[in-house]
Amino acid sequence: MKNHKTSQLQAILTAIFVGALLISNIIAAKQFQLPFGITMTGAVLIFPITYILSDLFSEVYGYRWSRITCYVAFAMNVIMAIVFAIAIATPAPGHWQNQEAFQTVLGNTPRILGASLLAFVAGDFINDRVFRRMKAKYPDTHKGFGSRSILSSIAGAIVDSAIFITVAFIGQMPNDALVIMGITQVALKLLYELIVLPLNRYITIKVADYEAKQT
Repeated sequence: MKNHKTSQLQAILTAIFVGALLISNIIAAKQFQLPFGITMTGAVLIFPITYILSDLFSEVYGYRWSRITCYVAFAMNVIMAIVFAIAIATPAPGHWQNQEAFQTVLGNTPRILGASLLAFVAGDFINDRVFRRMKAKYPDTHKGFGSRSILSSIAGAIVDSAIFITVAFIGQMPNDALVIMGITQVALKLLYELIVLPLNRYITIKVADYEAKQT
């Protein structure tokens, strides 16, 4: 479906997509421990939402809009990082004792930020390209949405995790821990997608029906 005029629902979903990416990049520096000594980044808690919405955008609004949302999210992340850096650099009054904590939470190193943004753009691009090629087989129906959603997300997640973990943590963690982290991230994202797939398909079809009534 190709819309020349952005609907209110389309704008809301785009805002959710951008917000989810912003949140994931803020909490990406946080690591948490899973059983069996597996370490994960906090971003995995919300980042899969971006792949789900990316598939919805490609299915309902088309490949071009999905790419636009990616570029908007990328730009907002850059702006966020600049604003955070300015806020951290501003002098704090003597009675405020939280400068170090503020900087620790919001002052992601350029390495972490660069890794996150590079991984997102590359992963989302691969996700969109795989989805687009599979969608070409059923251009006017939602048939095959489940397989498109899962396979494109797997491809995107592999690229995203490989780039982010390599750029952000290589040299700072043992290589075997990085490999385990990467495999676990992809597995958790896939599990997330499989669990929400029925809901994802339902919402996507409802959104497509809503947009069809607006034209």
